[in-house]
Amino acid sequence: MSHAARKAHLGLTILGCFGGGSLYGWSGYLPAVRAHFSVSNAAASMVFSLALVSFTLGVLLGPLLLAKVSKRLRLPLIAGLAALSLGLAGASTGFAGFVIAYGVCFGFAAGAFYNHAISEASASASATLLVPVSVGAFGLGGAAFGPVQVWLTASGWGLWSSAPALATLAVTTVVALVVRPLPKANRAEPLRPPPLTKPDRTIAILAIIFAAGSYSGLIVLGLASQMLPRAETGVGFASLAIFLAAMGNTLGRLSSALIAGRFGPVHGIAGAMALSMITLGGLIFTSAPGVVVGLLFLVAFAYGQLAATMPLLVRSQVSGEAFSGSFGWVFTGWGAAGLIGPWTAGWLLDATGTVRVSLLSCIALAGLSLWLVLKFTKPGRAKEDC
Repeated sequence: MSHAARKAHLGLTILGCFGGGSLYGWSGYLPAVRAHFSVSNAAASMVFSLALVSFTLGVLLGPLLLAKVSKRLRLPLIAGLAALSLGLAGASTGFAGFVIAYGVCFGFAAGAFYNHAISEASASASATLLVPVSVGAFGLGGAAFGPVQVWLTASGWGLWSSAPALATLAVTTVVALVVRPLPKANRAEPLRPPPLTKPDRTIAILAIIFAAGSYSGLIVLGLASQMLPRAETGVGFASLAIFLAAMGNTLGRLSSALIAGRFGPVHGIAGAMALSMITLGGLIFTSAPGVVVGLLFLVAFAYGQLAATMPLLVRSQVSGEAFSGSFGWVFTGWGAAGLIGPWTAGWLLDATGTVRVSLLSCIALAGLSLWLVLKFTKPGRAKEDC
């Protein structure tokens, strides 16, 4: 592939990350889903939980499936699948069809795209720049499209409030197919599957750390607009809450390299969990919309730091050859938190009218993650590997 072609490919990949990152703006889409299908918070939140599980499967299985496709078709294939999934979700007339289109297909495509983007960026000569940019673009997608979906829903767009994200992914697909110069080699380049890793005690503990620590952040990303005091807020505050939650996630991810590099991944994650517990406690005792929005930002910031630092922690605790397989198992902890967290929080919100019970469970799980990372990992070794 020529240098110009590779630059074009990386640019399109980052644009696709921006569109796929609309998944993190789900709480902006949630009101449209509830209104269109007349479903509860629990049912609507279940779609997001399923999408996160599908995202996990996309991260794990995407590389194996894309290995069967020529390199020039991988980007337009997954971008096209993501765009098609959003289109089918927007056109859904039944809730079951929407669940399949968004919760299964779009979630899987977003996960496969995320893995593809990180792999491409890591293989670049400018990996230290492009990996954070790709991760940041994914987070910015939630910050941009979430509030836009709130405004479009209020303007009567309904399920088609996802149109801007769909358009971004459609443009990525078309440009990748039509404009991008062809590489010389047009044959599929199979990827060698990573060696199977048998889960052990260390991997199990790391998975629990990831699951328990991610629980609160995934709830905030999925239900940010529903966590505001409803009597005192409108579309403006709901949009601001979604924007700041997504931005907190993005900034947390981008700042994680500096913090982990300075203090090591063990202490980086410990600090993120301590921040999460403090801010979650603040959410229990305040109902001022401005304060709630600021605290949601900090919870998402702590989650972003955890999510971006976990690969460094895993690498510091397992041998180099076992990293790929080990991280696959650890990532299932994130998927479990995504399945249980948003759906359970939505169900409790319907049942009690408040998120207080969910916040208490988030504090307990963040405390568990903090205790495990300090007690069962090796700070000295982790810091050296950074």
